Amino acid sequence: MKSDRINQIQELVEKYGKVSYDELHGLLPHVSQMTLRRDVAFLEEQGVLVRIPNGAVSMEEIQKKTEEQFIKRVGRNVLEKKEIAEKTMSIIKPKSCIFIDGGSTTLYFAKDLPDDSYYVVTNALSIAIEVLRNSLPTVALLGGDVTRNNLVTIGQSSLEFLDKINIEVAVMTSTGFLPKTGSFTCGSQPEVEIKSAVIKKASKVVMLLDSSKVNVNTPYTFANYDDIDYLVVDSNFPSELREEIKNKNIMVI
Repeated sequence: MKSDRINQIQELVEKYGKVSYDELHGLLPHVSQMTLRRDVAFLEEQGVLVRIPNGAVSMEEIQKKTEEQFIKRVGRNVLEKKEIAEKTMSIIKPKSCIFIDGGSTTLYFAKDLPDDSYYVVTNALSIAIEVLRNSLPTVALLGGDVTRNNLVTIGQSSLEFLDKINIEVAVMTSTGFLPKTGSFTCGSQPEVEIKSAVIKKASKVVMLLDSSKVNVNTPYTFANYDDIDYLVVDSNFPSELREEIKNKNIMVI
């Protein structure tokens, strides 16, 4: 029966954490590759696993990896990131459609998000998992390929999804910031594509930036001063730079 087969696939993915379609076919030789792919897609819709190229990863495995990476990244500037996350809540209205970018500061924001009827869109697995701890928000995870280093989805599927939704507020984060040019930067071209598409679709763009990112240059620019409406910073952010940015019609919080 179909339900028995799907239960078998779920058990295997949960047992091994990550499996390829070839491995699943080897364990379930009576099931065709096409049927396996349909069943895996169904299980993804049920929130049991996430499809990756040529296979699937269990949600438990994703959460474990996410937590490991989160621990490494949030060990730096913890107080600053928490301060920024708390400040950002003043901008967010209940029942709004929010895009939450992947990052350690935005993860703190996701942890602070009240249990209310938000519609949250994200391409970060860690953000989706965190918001789903509450019962009222609706969460949409962009499809696409999952990156290994920060567990975000990228690619054409993600861009096509973004093209069909209306974002009220985009809560973004940056790996680096160059005040002289007003450049907000990140580490990869595929991330630029997603971040830029989100910014174009959003009615308001909120950039979360802790003071350690100032004058840090990473390879790709995805936004400039003209692209953002709010800049949320910590109390250690240079006061002169804060005033300079305010003069560019950006609300600095």
